[in-house]
Amino acid sequence: MRMTTTSQRIIIAVSSVLVGCVAGATMPRLAAQSFPSNPTAPLWEQVCDRVQADDDDEGSVNQRLALRGNEGFELVTAAYASPYTEMWVCFKRPAAP
Repeated sequence: MRMTTTSQRIIIAVSSVLVGCVAGATMPRLAAQSFPSNPTAPLWEQVCDRVQADDDDEGSVNQRLALRGNEGFELVTAAYASPYTEMWVCFKRPAAP
């Protein structure tokens, strides 16, 4: 078995790069396909509320969530902020035309 020398390895690496550049230059340009916006897609209204752990009990949190539901909002996410002293709840509803 024959071992390749450092200069042979360099020649192989350089020629590989050159072949790749030539192949890339001869290929047609690729562009991301774009589409027009969908006029029938719904638009959304979003709102987020901050819930403090030290000043809100379970009953008042449920009342606030129910209030948003009565306004037509749908709960999308709830996330704690560190160190678990507050929580963000985010809602969405279809936007008025």
